[in-house]
Amino acid sequence: MKPDQIYFFGDSITLADNDSARCGWPGRLCAGLEKEGTALTAYNLGINGDTSRDIAARWQAETAARRLRGNGMGTAAFVFAYGFNDACNPDGKGLQVALSEALKLSRTMLGAASAIGPVLWIGPTPLDESINPFVGGSGIVWDIRNRDIGAYSRAYGELAGEIGLPYLDLFTPFSTSERYARALAAYDGIHPADDGYAMITEAVAAWQPWRDLIG
Repeated sequence: MKPDQIYFFGDSITLADNDSARCGWPGRLCAGLEKEGTALTAYNLGINGDTSRDIAARWQAETAARRLRGNGMGTAAFVFAYGFNDACNPDGKGLQVALSEALKLSRTMLGAASAIGPVLWIGPTPLDESINPFVGGSGIVWDIRNRDIGAYSRAYGELAGEIGLPYLDLFTPFSTSERYARALAAYDGIHPADDGYAMITEAVAAWQPWRDLIG
């Protein structure tokens, strides 16, 4: 059964920082579906800076609040996309969420979501390391390395296989993509310009688990 509600949980890449269309890849994906006559309610629930820990703390309440409205208890599906912020090092204090904790949180969170509806898991994207050290708006000095993001992506993929969830690895193909590198260089090295969001949209749209989900 096709879902009539899709909840996208993630960070600023999901929310779509610097996307001129203001809808990011979730909005682009679902706008395409509506043009094809598929009716659904899509919620972009990305928050800047969110880690797996942050998403684990909020996803149930945010889902419950929205399921009480509109379609009520319709068929729900979930797309989780995170990991970049887990692997960030603020002020030399170490990675924000240790890999062991991130895996434990993911196992619990995605398992609980699977009890409600279908779940898809999308991995983190790479960055342009030339931005390091990156000083954020709050004055925090960030050190962000692709080797760390890649380690989380690989571990997430392994966990997904273990618990039987579809996992889309964006890190590996995007790390060697000149097109994505240009999109990063066109903005801040972390978030891509519009074409980078188009690339994510294209990758998810062509992914068989997504195609199976939307029928």
